[in-house]
Formats: sequence, structure tokens, C-alpha cells
Amino acid sequence: MTPKDRNQTERRILDAVGTIVETEGFEAVGVNAVASVSGVSKVLIYRYFGSIEQLLAKYLEDNDFWLNTEFPIQQYDNVKEFSKAVFRAYIDMLRKSPALRKLYRWELTTNNPAIAGLRERRERTAMDIINAVSRQSGQDIDQVAGISTLITGSVSYLCILAENCAVYNSLEINSDSGWEKLLKTIDFMFDKIFD
Repeated sequence: MTPKDRNQTERRILDAVGTIVETEGFEAVGVNAVASVSGVSKVLIYRYFGSIEQLLAKYLEDNDFWLNTEFPIQQYDNVKEFSKAVFRAYIDMLRKSPALRKLYRWELTTNNPAIAGLRERRERTAMDIINAVSRQSGQDIDQVAGISTLITGSVSYLCILAENCAVYNSLEINSDSGWEKLLKTIDFMFDKIFD
């Protein structure tokens, strides 16, 4: 088997995981289900990924927003615009990606090595961003971390909730117009914090 064939087969396996996640959730991902959806034998799945946990870890790594989006702060005129851009990109991806929302929902109820590794890597990425914003803005690192935590936590919750709830505190969280109001509020917060 050539490297190209192996890459294509791995992609089929990972795509099958994505299909299962989007239709049935992470709980339904098992080697039998992945083999059935991908058309790849269980033996080959184990050969390429070692275990279902390692396969899930690879899928999570490939699909987590914070691990797959680069944030070159130096490309922005100021830290305020950088911060707004980061959260706009986060909200946009989370609203568009059912798999990412299911990942976050699953992560709330699961603690396994794949999730622990994801959390550890995500934390390192977040702290790199928080440290850069703190340095460039002159704001206390704990304040920057607190603001980031409040925004990411509430945004994640609202994006997941929007699947089953149309309105939250009078804002239509399942509509573009509702989210535009929330984005304007986030912009307003950053305007006040970084002025």
C-alpha cells in the first residue's frame, strides 16, 4: 500500500467517524460502526489507529477549533481588533459545525484519555493567546483569562442550547440576527476593556 492509499484510507475512516458523530453522537462511535460506515475492515482501523480511543483522539484533534485555527496577533493593528476577530471566528465555526457542538456536549459528560489530551492541548493554546493579549494590552493576565473564560463558556453553551431553544434572554440564539446582537455586545465589551 502506498502512502497515498494509506492517507485516503485514514481519511475514509475519519470521515466515517464524522458521519457517525453528526448523526448519532460520539457515544455511537465504535469500531463496528466505523468499519460499517467507512467500508474499511476493523483490522485495518486498529492497524492505523491502534484503538478506538486513539481514533477518537485523532478525530478530536482534527476538528477542535482552538487546535486548528491560527491566531497571529501581530497581523492586527491592535489587541482589541485581534480579540474581536478570535471570538467572531470561534462563534462562526461553532454555529456552523454540528460535530464541534457534539464534541463539546460529549466532553461535558466524558473523561477519557482522548478528552484529557484534547483539554491539555487546548489549554496550552488558550494560554498562548491569553499571554499574548495580556502582554500587548497591558491588562492583568487573570482578567484576560477570566474574560476569555466567560465568553467561551457562554458562547459554547448558547450554541449548544440553540439546537433546542430559540430564545434566551429575549435574544434569538438560533438566528443570525440574534448572534449579530451578541457579537456587537462582545465588541462593546472589548472596546471598554481595551480602551
